[in-house]
Amino acid sequence: MFTVITFRTISLRLSAALLALHLVQMGRAEAQVVAKPVRVINYSAENFDRLCFRNMVATAAREKAQRMLNAKTALTESSVKLTPEQKSQLLLAGEIDIQRFFAAFEEMKSWWKFGSIPQDFFSEQFPKMRAAAMPLMERYQAGLHDEGSLFHKTKVMILAPADFQTMEDFAQQRKRKLYRNMVRATVAALDARLPLTMQQRESVITTVLENTTELDPHNYNEPMLFIVLPKFKEVEPQLKPLFSQDEWPVVQRFINLAGLRKR
Repeated sequence: MFTVITFRTISLRLSAALLALHLVQMGRAEAQVVAKPVRVINYSAENFDRLCFRNMVATAAREKAQRMLNAKTALTESSVKLTPEQKSQLLLAGEIDIQRFFAAFEEMKSWWKFGSIPQDFFSEQFPKMRAAAMPLMERYQAGLHDEGSLFHKTKVMILAPADFQTMEDFAQQRKRKLYRNMVRATVAALDARLPLTMQQRESVITTVLENTTELDPHNYNEPMLFIVLPKFKEVEPQLKPLFSQDEWPVVQRFINLAGLRKR
């Protein structure tokens, strides 16, 4: 028996072969797409800590909060006499403030994924992480034992009104002295860039002190220039007449360093 191969048969077989080849090529292309490595970002829990606590991990931030508690308690003792029981009450209240803060921080931190994260996912997640962390970041930088804290409420409760006022007056005097010293140090830094006369130095110091409000002690955690320069920025119009036309651009560049301040 002879098999008759027609043109139609050849055409069908050729089409089938081409289709099979096309499917094979598609499969290879899909395999290549699947095999293409996904870009990832390695973002650890420690990275997140450093974002929130200005380059400190959470354990170091907690130790610093403990030191600040001890310092505030010592400052209270230096202005009024505390009994051992009162001191213990203050320290316990301050420790509870620390525990509450870091419990809230760890809970917020547990919302996010850390480790090797696909870049697209990280780009979407990071702004949300920062926005969620911002209130706690600001709270930590403002101090965990100021007004509104259990430490402060306990201090109000255990001290007699006269003792509390004595302590507040002492703290305010210390605050003014610390601010005055930082203004003087900042003027000395300016003097290193532009030699000032004695009259210029004293005039700048007086102008800043008389026309700005003191910073709270917790603000002195930053590099010196970033602490007081924003206050100089506030009084630029009053400072300008103290300098010659040639001197002022140097002073202005110095003041503008405040814009480099990181948050």
